[in-house]
Amino acid sequence: MRDYLKIGAPPALGFGAMRLPDDAETERMIDAFLDAGFDYFDTAWIYGGSEERLKRTLVKRHARDKFLVADKLPPWEVKNHRDCDKLFDEQRRRTGLEYFDFYLIHSLDDEKEAQLEEMRLFEWAMEKKARGLVKHVGFSYHGTTAYLKRLLAAHPEAEFAQLQLNYSDVLRGEAGEWQKLAVAHNTPIIVMEPVKGGSLAKLPAAAEKILRDCAPGRSIASWAVQYAATLPGVTCMLSGMSNMEQVADNLRTFENLRPLTPEELDMLERVLAEMGKVSSVPCTACRYCHADCPQEIDIAACFSLYNDIKRGSADWNVRMMYKTLPRGKRAENCTACGLCNARCPQKIDVPGELKTVARTFAG
Repeated sequence: MRDYLKIGAPPALGFGAMRLPDDAETERMIDAFLDAGFDYFDTAWIYGGSEERLKRTLVKRHARDKFLVADKLPPWEVKNHRDCDKLFDEQRRRTGLEYFDFYLIHSLDDEKEAQLEEMRLFEWAMEKKARGLVKHVGFSYHGTTAYLKRLLAAHPEAEFAQLQLNYSDVLRGEAGEWQKLAVAHNTPIIVMEPVKGGSLAKLPAAAEKILRDCAPGRSIASWAVQYAATLPGVTCMLSGMSNMEQVADNLRTFENLRPLTPEELDMLERVLAEMGKVSSVPCTACRYCHADCPQEIDIAACFSLYNDIKRGSADWNVRMMYKTLPRGKRAENCTACGLCNARCPQKIDVPGELKTVARTFAG
């Protein structure tokens, strides 16, 4: 087993179970991943059945000492430690595991700071560790730089931090500061959303041309994977793989993984400059917002199709795809109740953006 808490060791590829296909395809993906020498699997309560799918496709098919599983406590579902215990026991039932190798307080941000401290969630997690039900305790993060600084200082017991790091958020947002803070605290980093929900795998035509001219046979996504995996402090980079092609592409990238050269970093700056000319919704398709939508709008699909048009996809084809969304679950059906906004890790004004999507696809 790799040591995911050892900073400076070669970074590993992690299997993010957020967007899994059917069981048969998932089994092929898992087997290829394990055969390549990787063993870290990441799931969560809110990942739409992924805990159960990992039970069927991983846990029941492979020896326990051949893989590591990370799961997460959803703070928004708990009011006391009894709730935490119930959720934890249900997660063990769903996954078929007696213990978790890594366990995270999920999606911490500034709004959850008071709840985290008042409910002593780290204390609860450390009790699970003391009982052998959790091997390592950490957190995933979607807040401000200021809160991350307070969080790392207040909770040295956190053994790792899962941060959203990709070349767009690092070079154009706050994520670079998060990475530096984790390094300063000697906290190992597990990277999430290195391809930003797929938005760095499909770029505007002018941006894609920059990368294809440099390496014609290389995938667009691999540049984002290489960038995120080789940032200082990173011990593992999660990829939300959803088919065998993506698994194979990631494995190729990790075969001879190296940091990007100064010239390649300059190229990414030019890519970002081209992306900046195109307005799109920074949705990562995590679907957290879906659980609270009373209209059951397929928010992630609406944003994805809108972004496709903005990035230059064939207008007629995207509009046809939009019409395949079930009636009553499209952007124009949003009632602007705002329940979705509280769940969005990217802090998107979901109702506002859905209005833009509805206008775009009107007629």
